[in-house]
Amino acid sequence: MTIQPIDGAGLLGGAVQTSYDAARMNAEGKSFQATLDELKRKAETSAVSEAAGYVPKNPMSKEELEAKKLHEACEGFEAMFLSMMYKQMRATVPESELFGKKSNAIKIFEDMRDTELMNAAAKSDGVGLADMMYKQLTINKR
Repeated sequence: MTIQPIDGAGLLGGAVQTSYDAARMNAEGKSFQATLDELKRKAETSAVSEAAGYVPKNPMSKEELEAKKLHEACEGFEAMFLSMMYKQMRATVPESELFGKKSNAIKIFEDMRDTELMNAAAKSDGVGLADMMYKQLTINKR
């Protein structure tokens, strides 16, 4: 008679992975909503300051401001795309038993680190997706 060892996922019936995925999706949703709220607040603040008579040192024309916002949105899309792609690439790498199982905290930390890494990559020209999107979206405006 042999006794088979039971790993953590078998003991909990896979609840560990499910709770991690749910927590990650919840955090991504909150992060996205927080970014949208911050952008909305900035837009409202700039409109209020202009109405109050504040004149910036180097005022941008409405077209330049719109172009800047569009380029930032394209960079945000590229960062999100690269982050999703990087997560899928990381998921293909098998976990090694040599260093033990990764805890949920380590998985969340790696996920956050990867997201920030891809945000930085997108801001520093990334893979060119943001530039191509910007050119495509502004082709009719020229």
